[in-house]
Parts: sequence; structure tokens; C-alpha cells
Amino acid sequence: MNDKPALRKHWQALRNGLPAEDRARWSEMLCARVERHAVSLKFRRLGIFWPLGSEVDLRPLMRMRPDWTFFFPKVSSSRPPRLLWGSEPLEPGLWGLMEPTFAQHTTPPVDLLLVPGLAFDPQGYRLGYGGGYYDALIDHLEGRIPTLAVGFEAQRSGPLPVEPLDQPVDGLCTEAGIIWFRSSETELN
Repeated sequence: MNDKPALRKHWQALRNGLPAEDRARWSEMLCARVERHAVSLKFRRLGIFWPLGSEVDLRPLMRMRPDWTFFFPKVSSSRPPRLLWGSEPLEPGLWGLMEPTFAQHTTPPVDLLLVPGLAFDPQGYRLGYGGGYYDALIDHLEGRIPTLAVGFEAQRSGPLPVEPLDQPVDGLCTEAGIIWFRSSETELN
């Protein structure tokens, strides 16, 4: 299946079909893994996102670490795809997601950027929602900030179709652990 719209539909249906209780438990486990990793590297500023539908929920990480600063994306342009970044306070925005009231950073001022997706392959490519926002951001970052995709183990895929603008992430965190694709670290459980 190389048709991205069909793949998006397939992976969204798969994720939506996961029991809500499992998604909540796995989100907690994933957040604990991200926290341990960030603490080990003394990271205290993370780029995260508000959950959309059945996405992994990163709010437990915010509750675990109220002393950290979390930056959220806000869509500033769809063509070309651009995000601005800001911290709390948040307000309802595009697609019903909570967004920063004041978003002034074109590059998130973070130590680690957590990246959403529908499916994730063994080479670090992800299938997103098709807007290209995170691909454009990762291209702009040019490796200056580590990028860690976050999702459920059930979202791991074989090779995904890759287009010229698609950008790989450095690693993937699921409830089962962290796998690094582009880093000196090989794996952190």
C-alpha cells in the first residue's frame, strides 16, 4: 500500500480501534520513558503537542514535571506549512487543539522535540496527517534539536512511502521503549 491517503485512513482506524484504557495506560508508560530519558540528559524544555483524537496523550508528562517548560505548536501558515511555538497559557485553536495563546518562536527553544504521527517505520520516517508541518520544522532544525516521535507500539510499521519533503526523526518512543535511528545511542528502555 503506497497510497498515503489510504495509509493514513488505515493507520488512523487501527489507532482509533485501540481500547481507550490501553491508550491511557500506554501514554503513562511512554511519558515515564520520556521523563527518564530527559532527566538523564538534564533536559527541562520539551516541545510537545496536545493530543488529537486517539493520539498518545503527553499531558501525564506535564503533571509529572511541573518544574519543566513545555512548548506547544500553533499553526501560523498552511502554505507553506509553518508552526510557531509558545508555552502556557493555552487556548482552543485549530482542529480543537489547545495551542499557546502567545506563540512567537519559529524554532522551538527546547532540548527535545516530541513528534506525533499515525505510523512509524524502521528508518525513522513517519506517516503524519499530510500537512507537512513537522517535516518542514525538522528540515528547518537541521539536526540542532533531537526529534523523538511518540506513538503506540501498534503504530510501528514496515517501510513507509517516502517523498522528497519527508524528514526522518532521530528516534521513536512507545510504551515498550525508545529506539534511536540517528544518534550515538542505540536503545534506551
